[in-house]
Amino acid sequence: MNKFNISALLTKVKPNEKEEQLIIHEINLLKDNEILQTEFFEYCNKNKLAPWIYLQLKSKNLFDFFSNKVKSDFIEVYDKVKNQNDARNKEATIFLSEFKKQGIEVAILKGNLFIHTVFNDSGYKRMNDFDILIKKEDWQKAQEIYFKLGYTPLGFGWGGEKQKPAKYSHVGMSFISKNFTCIIGTQWGLKSPTAKFKVDIDKAWKTATDFDFNGITVKKLSPEYNLLHLILHIGIYKIGTRDCMDIYNLWDTENIDTEKLYLILEKSKAIEKAYFTFVLCNICSNSFSPEFIHKLVPVKIGFISKRLIKRLDILAKTGDLHTSYNDYFQDIEKNVIYMGIFQLFHQKLHFYLKILGQIYFPKSEIMLKLLDKTEFSGFWDKFISRFKTPKLVFALIAQEIGPMFTFLLFIKLFVDTTISLKNYIFKQESYFEYLKKRGINPKDIEQVVKNVQ
Repeated sequence: MNKFNISALLTKVKPNEKEEQLIIHEINLLKDNEILQTEFFEYCNKNKLAPWIYLQLKSKNLFDFFSNKVKSDFIEVYDKVKNQNDARNKEATIFLSEFKKQGIEVAILKGNLFIHTVFNDSGYKRMNDFDILIKKEDWQKAQEIYFKLGYTPLGFGWGGEKQKPAKYSHVGMSFISKNFTCIIGTQWGLKSPTAKFKVDIDKAWKTATDFDFNGITVKKLSPEYNLLHLILHIGIYKIGTRDCMDIYNLWDTENIDTEKLYLILEKSKAIEKAYFTFVLCNICSNSFSPEFIHKLVPVKIGFISKRLIKRLDILAKTGDLHTSYNDYFQDIEKNVIYMGIFQLFHQKLHFYLKILGQIYFPKSEIMLKLLDKTEFSGFWDKFISRFKTPKLVFALIAQEIGPMFTFLLFIKLFVDTTISLKNYIFKQESYFEYLKKRGINPKDIEQVVKNVQ
């Protein structure tokens, strides 16, 4: 049994008849073998597929093929995710109602939308936050609503994340609800304007349609713009079945206008990223026609195309898309967030050095994933890889925020660390002091950041 192949097939909302028969055949192989069943559950759970796989097994009347112990494991994971998502959505209705009163247009993004439109179950996968799109001019009004509701900002924010939006920013600082059930990610663009991608956000709003979210009329982007958003945010390394299933199931359940989509991708300078995404998604689902994918073949081989070649190479060797899977960008991003939270030099220096270590001295396990390898061929190969990986890490960050802004960011981190020496003399309120003043335990906020996956 190939756990990757069968779990990928099980994630499809609309498998064809041949795929349905293959699913039944493969699950039959697990019957009466609790060891294999446990291995299958652990694989699904490790790759964050267990909640949706559970729902699919139940809907196909295959769940009773599993032992009581394994069934209990699936149910426990699903219930936990569903309860978290339901609590988040319940909280979301509160601030969305306030937005409605203030005349702020909101579009629900990604998984919190697909709960209602694609997968039809709030427990289909775990989510970190509740992402919404608003208009840039409404960001200050949105912040006022968050503060009025007693929500807490996650940090003091950088320029463009608070107060008036800056030209180089597309997202505001995150806020968390009083009961810690909902982190709100508020954005006025679909990708950082400093990245190479150029999204026509006005067209995205013009083609959006009404959508009912728990009794509140909000907006949803067109299927084509939702696809563009998913493509722009798919990871170069963080791309596994769980990340792909939103894309191919959206494709399979919505009436996608491929000509319109191609023009949007072309105008957004996202052809190469779309090719990368659809090729890897097709390994899970085979949803995209060869003709459409061929149309997306990039003229020039860039960083993304080179990573695709490497990823396909290791996939051929291991038979699993998850071999190189990692979210190293987020690991670095968390330390950047911590740098913004702490005020004193020795505190900032600690995280600054951690960031430098992540770039120049990644652990061997991360190096292998970044290089799309399963092992080093010897000491010399490992030694040479030490010089290759920093370039890959910088390129990974540049994919998210652009090469120039990556360079400027690291200059800013160094400068911020250096000038924080003044805070020993000229004391200013730290983020943790701010939290205590509001009666919030800083450890609760720290835990929220740690739990982000």
